[in-house]
Amino acid sequence: MRIQRWVIVVAIMVGVVVTGSISPSQAETLRVVGFNVESGGADPNVVDDLIARLQDIDIWGFSEVQNASWAQLFEVAAEDGEGADFVQVLGTTGGGDRLLIVYDADRFELVQQFELHDINPQGRVRAPLVAHLKITATGQEFFFMVNHLFRTNNAARHEQARLLNAWARHQTLPVIAVGDYNYDWDVSQGETRHDQGFDEMTRDEVFVWVRPPALVATQCSRQFNSVLDFIFAAHAAKTWQGSSEILERQPDYCPDSNATSDHRPVLATFMLSEPSPQSGNRAAILERIERIESELRELKTLIEQLPE
Repeated sequence: MRIQRWVIVVAIMVGVVVTGSISPSQAETLRVVGFNVESGGADPNVVDDLIARLQDIDIWGFSEVQNASWAQLFEVAAEDGEGADFVQVLGTTGGGDRLLIVYDADRFELVQQFELHDINPQGRVRAPLVAHLKITATGQEFFFMVNHLFRTNNAARHEQARLLNAWARHQTLPVIAVGDYNYDWDVSQGETRHDQGFDEMTRDEVFVWVRPPALVATQCSRQFNSVLDFIFAAHAAKTWQGSSEILERQPDYCPDSNATSDHRPVLATFMLSEPSPQSGNRAAILERIERIESELRELKTLIEQLPE
């Protein structure tokens, strides 16, 4: 009977309102990469080929970017094949070893950008570079950070890690932090053989490592067989379903050449559930209502086609 069909429609409507979604495809997938491109030891016209080959990347966090020319090359490479406009945020510190964020501006709105100058010991290395981003489709906001910590000064690196932990404790938004942290996590014995900075940064699980299931050295080195490049999550980002992998080496990655970077890129994928209407903005809520109404119209059409 027609009444029974409308009972089904009403039940579906209630289910949509309660769950906020009837399709797993409405979950947001976020793919980010951290990559040390080895300023002064690589050819940016070779490195950008690797960047262009990696597809479906939403945000890049680069370290050791030599200058604005390198940044422009990497922005163009990030756009290659993506069908989207990518925009760059270039750090101001580090001299010829700067930090760079490149993100999909069709998907994210840049709320603000800033550098944490108090986490740059005596101004000698690089201040953490942060982009406060908002997913335009849902209103979800988060911080994306790229770091490159002190290599040659253990005490300064450990202090940077402590300060990063302290900074994150005072935030409320989700945080994704990529970069070259120089924590020397030994590939085979990392639980007991790693730099103290790792412990300082992850103290009290303020940050958690989005750990790849298979570890390999992330830098070509005759001395170390360790992970230097990490992706961390803090606050709500820790609850997002996250996975990561250390990507395949570039051609001639090791032994190191003057063409390719001596580091491997690290990729992380996060699955974000849509925020509840209470946490979204007006535009996001209206867009969500429009999607739900469209799906209900399709379902109503299907039900009307059922036999009496």
